[in-house]
Amino acid sequence: MSDTTTTVAAEHDEQPANAQPVSALRRALVWVTVIGVVVAGSAGLAASDLTTPAVRGGAAARFVPGDGTASLVTAADGARTVRENARDTGPGLLLELPSLAGAHFFEERTSESLTTAQLWRESLTYLDDDTPQNTTLYELDDRGVSMLTSLGGEVGFSYSPGLVVLPADAAPGVTWQGEGAAMPGNLYSYRMTGEIAAAAEGCLLATTDTRYIEPESGDEVLVILEEATWCPGRGIVLDEGDVSGTRVNFTSEQLPSTGGLARDVVTEPAASEWDETSRWGARDLAFQLSDPAYGDSPQGVPFDGLAAVTSNGTLVASVGSRLAGYTIEGTTATRSWVASPGGDLLEVAAIGEVTLVTTAERRLLAYDERGARLWSMRFPDVVVASPTPAGDGDIVVVSLDGTLRRIDLATGETVWSVALRTDVSEAPAVGGGLVVIVDRGGAVLARSLADGAERWSTELASAERAAIGDGLVAVQGSTGAVWALEARDGARRWDSDQLGVSRRIVVLDGTVVAQSDEGTVAWDAAGQRIWSSAASEALVSDGDHLVLAGEQALERRGPDGELFDEVEIGPGPLGATRVVLATQGGIRILHSNTTGVEVR
Repeated sequence: MSDTTTTVAAEHDEQPANAQPVSALRRALVWVTVIGVVVAGSAGLAASDLTTPAVRGGAAARFVPGDGTASLVTAADGARTVRENARDTGPGLLLELPSLAGAHFFEERTSESLTTAQLWRESLTYLDDDTPQNTTLYELDDRGVSMLTSLGGEVGFSYSPGLVVLPADAAPGVTWQGEGAAMPGNLYSYRMTGEIAAAAEGCLLATTDTRYIEPESGDEVLVILEEATWCPGRGIVLDEGDVSGTRVNFTSEQLPSTGGLARDVVTEPAASEWDETSRWGARDLAFQLSDPAYGDSPQGVPFDGLAAVTSNGTLVASVGSRLAGYTIEGTTATRSWVASPGGDLLEVAAIGEVTLVTTAERRLLAYDERGARLWSMRFPDVVVASPTPAGDGDIVVVSLDGTLRRIDLATGETVWSVALRTDVSEAPAVGGGLVVIVDRGGAVLARSLADGAERWSTELASAERAAIGDGLVAVQGSTGAVWALEARDGARRWDSDQLGVSRRIVVLDGTVVAQSDEGTVAWDAAGQRIWSSAASEALVSDGDHLVLAGEQALERRGPDGELFDEVEIGPGPLGATRVVLATQGGIRILHSNTTGVEVR
């Protein structure tokens, strides 16, 4: 039988000196073989109420970090990790667990309790070695803050009931105790006691003794003695303890906004391998979660229609308000990391091995190839346009209010910034020393890539987006108009049009290629139509070739329209969003229902 109680004792006068921001104790040092449990069905769970509920957890709630916050953690041996925090209401974070680790939560709880659960996930991404990312999931409820799972190492804990790490009546002098199962099937049980003392600057010192027991023999297999300093809004900021005789200590500091953690990152796209003489074929992709202790399980949470592929082949996709990175081997995509930018995600892009994401909180964030946050930047308004490579390891980004910045991709440092004072929702075009922006009123604005200085501007009714190449700027209008402008001064070279609502435009080897919902049309440098295609779903390029996606097939073409390949991909799943992404060796198609297609 499980039990958690709290009692109040005499208040302590002693306080620790100057607590520093730090991380929580984690891993046990034993290997466990986990037996299977029945996975409860959860696909039919209703979405959480859109009304923001009152925060649970009692007095403990104010010590929990906010959604999207991050810190840099350093262990006593110098090992560094980036700690990110995600907050959510409803079963989303539970559904993102491996099946064997999360099934019992759905078996033990009612549908109502699942849809109103208030959860906090802490992810630790290691910077200096190949240790897999660790995650810990907590719940805020009437007992306080409770640990539900701790995953990523050779040992994976999943508690029933949750192990209370800070009680709801958290205050100096409070004590508590609890016991329960530490793994599904009660493979191991836990028994713990804790007490709270005052710490500096309104923080609390929680001292706990947690013992893991083999139920049949009664033997203690693991003992964790911990002194954790909790501070308001920051979680555990100082953590010292003993794991079965091994001393553990973590210190940390606020994660710098810029600087890139002094890591070498690849900022240049990988060279394409789209050889026109090879034959392409399609194969289905299956998505799975994998954990050292809990094994493999299918992914059950759908994607949200935002995705990108890094130069090392990692697929990054949005899942709720989080990001997930996947490594592809054969026909299987395995989740290797998660990230928590904070707030709703607006755009996801990848340049080199760096993943970029913009959020409804007016932020742009960068992650490295292992999902560690490199840097973050705030804009005056939201960024709804994808960041654009600018060469020399930089990017160009524009926010909705017209704030245009050139940024060092590796460090997040601003090279220059200008205020265009106009609304911009489409990505900048970069090439030939220019940055070209099309605002929502149809103005085409050219700026110097070197310093952001004004070069030229022109007005084109209904202009929506631009592309640059071979000395010309191609502009696509929302209703199908296409213009070719001289890159040096904006003078009009030619204009034309196409049927349908515009979608994309590229310039490749002097050819302008524009796609609408009615198909794709190409013009030569003089404005003569040279070829067309019925493909209308997607248009991507590797700089030398084009891939056009239709409802049932992909076409691989040269700039002159030569058809190298036509690959059947079949219709997308009913009701699912389809994202078509260029990779180093081909095309990757992601469906929001967690299926995909690899074309190589």
